[in-house]
Amino acid sequence: MSDFLTIKCLGEAETVQIEKEIEVRIAARKKEGLLTDREVREIVEMPLRPLPDILDVQVVYENHLYPKRG
Repeated sequence: MSDFLTIKCLGEAETVQIEKEIEVRIAARKKEGLLTDREVREIVEMPLRPLPDILDVQVVYENHLYPKRG
């Protein structure tokens, strides 16, 4: 699972440390029987979707939350 994480604001050493922590947590969950190898593979292969931009969300609700007075 090397090189699966990219965080632009962190240095390489910090990114490697986070990756190791993730791998340790996954191994612990597999050992406890909470995850199988198949489930881990499915998660790894799952395509990521971008999060909606918070500004887009505010525009949708702006008029509803803050009606004009006058």
